Amino acid sequence: MAGRKDGCISSLIYNQIMDIISFEFFVFCAVVIIIYAWLSRPAQNFWLLLASYGFYLTFGFQYVLFLLSLTWFNFWIGAKIANTGSAKKWLRVGVVTDVGLLIALKVITGPYGGRLAELLSGQGQLISILLPIGFSFYVLQSISYLVGIERRQFKPADHWVEFALYMAYFPKMLAGPIERVNYFLPQIEKKRKVDSAQFGGGVGLILLGLLRKMVIADGLSSIRPGDIFNMAANYSSLELGLWLPVFAFELYNDFAGYSNIVRGISKLLGIELSINFAQPFFANSFGDFWNRWHITLSSWLRDYIFFPLRRWFLQKKSPPLITLVFPPLITMFISGFWHGTSLAMLAWGALHGFYMVTEQVLRQNGDGKFRWPDLFSKLLIFILITLAWIPFGAGDLSRTLVFVRQATFLTSAQVEIGILVNSSFAVSFSFLLDWLESKNSTGLFFLEWSPGIQALVVTITLFILILFAGTGPNLSNFIYQGF
Repeated sequence: MAGRKDGCISSLIYNQIMDIISFEFFVFCAVVIIIYAWLSRPAQNFWLLLASYGFYLTFGFQYVLFLLSLTWFNFWIGAKIANTGSAKKWLRVGVVTDVGLLIALKVITGPYGGRLAELLSGQGQLISILLPIGFSFYVLQSISYLVGIERRQFKPADHWVEFALYMAYFPKMLAGPIERVNYFLPQIEKKRKVDSAQFGGGVGLILLGLLRKMVIADGLSSIRPGDIFNMAANYSSLELGLWLPVFAFELYNDFAGYSNIVRGISKLLGIELSINFAQPFFANSFGDFWNRWHITLSSWLRDYIFFPLRRWFLQKKSPPLITLVFPPLITMFISGFWHGTSLAMLAWGALHGFYMVTEQVLRQNGDGKFRWPDLFSKLLIFILITLAWIPFGAGDLSRTLVFVRQATFLTSAQVEIGILVNSSFAVSFSFLLDWLESKNSTGLFFLEWSPGIQALVVTITLFILILFAGTGPNLSNFIYQGF
């Protein structure tokens, strides 16, 4: 997929990543869980840390060294912030270092990363050291850790092992969720025992995630032409209008499937991970969408970018329009940069910022009496959000412009009825799962069913998964895996 990464170097690294849907990963998790169940709490934490670093070691020894260095650095800075009279100074040292490394990573993996790699190392050896897998996710955790200590929201971690596990915990290592210290650390500081409800919830989430990934996301991926963003000029506006929402559902179910699987694995270890998706295509506003999509990233941007920016503009007594416009624009621009440094990704972030600013201006200038019908609002939001996936999927501004230009020329082409039926089935199945999940705040709707229904559904699910694994589409890596 064109929009998966925006640079040739990151594409090379991405192809080397072990997918979590693999026999090797299944065996790894089974061994970890079996040994874990026999250990006491302190030994459990040490075992999970050892397992997490062993998992990370399979991607490269240099990544382990980088993660260890960053973990020691932030643990040390956190202690300095808490125990010295220069908290703000040490916070600046820590945040500037973390942000500087993140910016360097994004620049290296951007459109000009290949040229930079040639300048740095003719054989490309140095560049591999500068691309730690999952860094985009765990560096945000380290920043929130330092800021939280300086704000006196929590105390620094007492033991390095627990903080290192917060940084390296293998279920969330590759693509989140981006956990907060005050949610994750208390769980690993206390005794954990997995009961039947947790076990059932964990297995159910894993099966649900596999359905989203293997049946819906990979099913849609096998139907959708792989070059619609690279070669948009070869398709009619009707075809592009069909494949774009298909891509939206493919992307959503791929990432939501990943999140469900890792949440399920973590529940089997007695540790709850944050919910990352909450039926985003049910959103009736842009703010509502970002409260439902990649929730842990959205909330991080809200708490550490948007709110501080807004407070700063208010303190400076900036004009109301400036205070209204700039915080969401800058926040979403940074979100685009976090996803990639290509102009297309920056445009994607800026477009979402424009959406949110427009929504706030209209809401502020409205009289509060007229409201769009809920169904119409949801449809309008979905259409505009889907249009914003064009630069995200294209990963290149010129390809984005070609796609938009081709889509605006009203041309038609014959589409096979089988393709329409299969696409409609997958999208309908996605909506069904979303509707079921909406009935339960944790997404564990299946635990409310009777044991007989649960057994029947598990049997059918396993049959479907075996069918798709054996004769269905080839499994692909998760789109967000390895950012």
